[in-house]
Amino acid sequence: MPASAAIELVPEVTCPNCWHRFPAEGVRYISGHSNLAGDPRLEDRKEQRRFVPTRFTPEGAALDTMGTACRDLACPNCHLLVPRVLLERRSSLFLSIFGRPSSGKSYFLAAMMRQMKQSLPKLFALGVTEPHPPSNRLAQLYENSLFNHPNVDALVDLPKTQEAGAQWYQLVKFGDEIRQYPRPMFFQIAPLAGHPNAGKAARVARTLCLYDNAGESFEPGKDTPGNPVTQHMARSSGLFFMFDPTQEPLFLRACFGRSADPQVENNMRDKGQDAVIDPQHVILATADQNVKKYLNREIARPLDVPLMVIVTKFDAWKHLLGNSLPIFHTRPKVGGICRLRLSVLKEVSSRVRSLILEFAPALVAATERFSNHVYFVPSSATGCAPQVVGSDASGKPTYKFRVGDLHPEWVEVPLLWMLSRHVTGLVPTEVATNAGGS
Repeated sequence: MPASAAIELVPEVTCPNCWHRFPAEGVRYISGHSNLAGDPRLEDRKEQRRFVPTRFTPEGAALDTMGTACRDLACPNCHLLVPRVLLERRSSLFLSIFGRPSSGKSYFLAAMMRQMKQSLPKLFALGVTEPHPPSNRLAQLYENSLFNHPNVDALVDLPKTQEAGAQWYQLVKFGDEIRQYPRPMFFQIAPLAGHPNAGKAARVARTLCLYDNAGESFEPGKDTPGNPVTQHMARSSGLFFMFDPTQEPLFLRACFGRSADPQVENNMRDKGQDAVIDPQHVILATADQNVKKYLNREIARPLDVPLMVIVTKFDAWKHLLGNSLPIFHTRPKVGGICRLRLSVLKEVSSRVRSLILEFAPALVAATERFSNHVYFVPSSATGCAPQVVGSDASGKPTYKFRVGDLHPEWVEVPLLWMLSRHVTGLVPTEVATNAGGS
């Protein structure tokens, strides 16, 4: 291979599944021949066997015992897939999304990735690509289900993120013990032509490793040594907590009769004890305890990791915040690019914090015990209310959205804000002002 085409590798790789650290040369390869299915460490018998190569093709591909050229890589500890991009000398950013079941997390993820790919190239000259598309099949499923239907009158929805299942989690055997690991998704964000740092793209580009967590995983007692579904949060560079106001009693009362969302009316109906649920700050407190446990930190001492509180379903409670959100970017000059308006984001964050302090004060207390850097971001993954289309086996209403009514609001903001904090020069921002913020 010519020197100009050589790939510079990181000296040490971090597995995005089990967090085992190993030198790049210690990576395992994934066999390709159909006769080599079934790895002794993996519960899924369809997984190909992992191996340490001893033979290579002239192009650098490893040869398995049947002589098939192999290029996919795996961790030597858990044997789960490690995308090649994580071995390249480019910085990675690990991020986690969590929240109560039905908080709108999967909808938010679908809308965020849709808007990131649609708006970042046009507004900020930033390209969003997928370095390992097979790892992102969940995000692709979410996005396709909502936004890629040709019929504007079609009614669509998303499946709930289940606590168990091969699409969401992977099972690994360590002796007699079976551990369950969340399946990460991978994205890469890099400057395009016209970006101020287009000439330094390799330096400022980032590979994002994103985890979507089932809300049930944060019930007390679920995070055991054999089920480490939240351990990756302790290693994350940023956390996104989905807060759904339509599941909070005081918010519901403030929205009842003033919201077009049928979920508000349904959640207000008298259902006896079935209507009593744990408040959302309990999930946040459980995650806080888990993260600090793995970091060996005092529970009362906030972490420095940024915590974005994404206040979902803005379309259902927008009357409490003036009915609309400001534009989060500057107007571009002719031939120029936009800049993120940090002063506007901080001002809106402060207003939303005040609102939550009024209706859910325990949540504000929990967030500020969790992190020294808390940001409140309103958003709507759909921009519209759903329609009631029937009921499930338990009699609960089922909802769907009309494709032509979908118009997400502010779903790009949490990730843009997180990137602007972590990566200098990646997201163009406005000149700092004296505007206050939370």
